[in-house]
Amino acid sequence: MFFIQEQPVADVHQVPAFARQANSNAEGPLWKYAFYSGLVLVFICFSMLQQILTYTLGTNFYLLYIFGIPSLLGVLTTGGLKRCLRYRPALYWTLFTLWAAIAVPFSIWRGGSAEVVWSYFRTALPMLFVIGGLAVTWRRCRLMMFSVAGAAIVNLASSRLFGHLDNNQRLSLDFGTVANSNDYAAHLFLVLPFLLWVVWTSKSWIIRILAFFGIGYGVYLVLATGSRGALVALIVDMLFILFTAAPRRRIALLLLAPIILSTTFMMLPEAAIHRILSFSRQNTEASEEAIESSDARQTLLWDSITCALQNPLTGIGPGQFTLYEGRDEKRGTGGYWHDAHNTFTQVASECGIPAMLLYLAGIFSTMRLLKTTYQQTSERPDLKEITSAMYCMRLAMIGFCASIFFLNFAYFYYFPAMAGLAIAAKSASGQLLSQGSQALSSSEREVGLGAGDVRCLKI
Repeated sequence: MFFIQEQPVADVHQVPAFARQANSNAEGPLWKYAFYSGLVLVFICFSMLQQILTYTLGTNFYLLYIFGIPSLLGVLTTGGLKRCLRYRPALYWTLFTLWAAIAVPFSIWRGGSAEVVWSYFRTALPMLFVIGGLAVTWRRCRLMMFSVAGAAIVNLASSRLFGHLDNNQRLSLDFGTVANSNDYAAHLFLVLPFLLWVVWTSKSWIIRILAFFGIGYGVYLVLATGSRGALVALIVDMLFILFTAAPRRRIALLLLAPIILSTTFMMLPEAAIHRILSFSRQNTEASEEAIESSDARQTLLWDSITCALQNPLTGIGPGQFTLYEGRDEKRGTGGYWHDAHNTFTQVASECGIPAMLLYLAGIFSTMRLLKTTYQQTSERPDLKEITSAMYCMRLAMIGFCASIFFLNFAYFYYFPAMAGLAIAAKSASGQLLSQGSQALSSSEREVGLGAGDVRCLKI
């Protein structure tokens, strides 16, 4: 099942009929309404606006339903589901969801597992089809990118409005799905590269400067969480830029990174610095809390691996590792009653090894789609904005994957949303690549680009 031939929307020479038809209908009123509903939905999810309003006002405004239902209806009525399923990422994430559903009857707590899968099916997976099925032109892909970048600004502001230091001087939020320090850092790793894209592509120097300082502040917040996994992810991101970016950007990294990091460490609480650097008991300055956390995580990791090997086909049920591990009294002291603290072994232990393979296939196929689009558009100077977008999304995926290696993010919307962006960008860039550089101006209306978009593409 991992060798299904991908059918790309467009190559350099020809745009398939279904892509031309989707493009010609994209300006219809129904499609427009569905797209802009989806655009708001993306901003609500990444900015955590729904959670912010519920926490501050004490009322659930059901924004996800208000904007999610119209966008999903748009996906179904405009053929977005079929368009997305032509690509491997959509197929793999759909199959992962189905396998998780198959694992429910074999769960140690069927009711709890059914709730986890149903939540993933109605909130996480639809993000892929909303983004990939409705954003069929680069103009609309740009809006999706800006929506995530705007959400990143809200995430940074949330640290000032709702952030606090815990007993270990670690930054965390007062509420939400990423209130935990480690989870908040991982969320920032995914959204901050979208601000980097703004820095690289915006025509306004003011916006570029503000976005740059937003990235610097985001790096500070990541380290202020005291997350050692975040430090590893930050190093991975920096190495990725160092070995893959253009020479000019490598030089900028080498010049700016030491300044930003040294300034950040000077501003951090001493306890947070000690925790970040506390990787083993050999460090005499390591805090006891950090060492205990590290020991517990290692135990949980091995427990999750053992659980996956003992239940290789369907696991012990989606969302049930905490219950499984907590009841384990083989160590004599009982379990920790914690999650696996590794997203990939979490999937393997709870849904089975086939589910983990589908999960990894969804990630790698998304990365491959981004890389392919990056390589194709890099040969066209007029598509520089798309090339930068693909690079920043790859950076977001790499840093996020590195950070969730130490976290429990199996059933969040992040990967389906990024797969949707990769599909949308591939579809939109394929249309532009098929036209040729000289034909771009005469084809603005066909591909859904305005004069401002063309100027932006030619920076």
